[in-house]
Amino acid sequence: MKIEKKLFMLPAAVTCLIMAMPLSQGCNGSRSFPDNTIQVVVSIDQRITLEGRAVEIKKLPARLKSIGATPDTTIRILVQKNTSKELMTRISSALATAGFQRILFTQPKQVEVLSPDSPKE
Repeated sequence: MKIEKKLFMLPAAVTCLIMAMPLSQGCNGSRSFPDNTIQVVVSIDQRITLEGRAVEIKKLPARLKSIGATPDTTIRILVQKNTSKELMTRISSALATAGFQRILFTQPKQVEVLSPDSPKE
C-alpha cells in the first residue's frame, strides 16, 4: 500500500501538511483517538461534523475546546476528494486563530474490489 504525501501552500497565514493516507477508522464520524487526536469530518456535500453533529466553521474551535481539545491536541480533519482548498484554508485558519497548532487533513481509505465475474479491462 502506497502512502502519498503532498504539501500545499495555503493562501492563509497557516501552511498545513495535507496527507492522503489510509484511515483504518473509516468514515465513522468524529472520533477521539488515544494519541490525543480528535477527528472532524467534512462530508461529500461539504458539511462539517464533530462527534456526529453538524458544526459551523466559526463555532468549530469552541466545540473542540468543549470536548477537551487543547493547543497540543492533533485535529485530524477527514476530507473528501471534492473538498476545496478554500474550505480547508477556512478551517485551518479558524483553528490556528484559536490556538490549535496540530492540524492534519486526511482522506478516507480508497478500496477497489473486483468480483471474479467482473470483466477485465
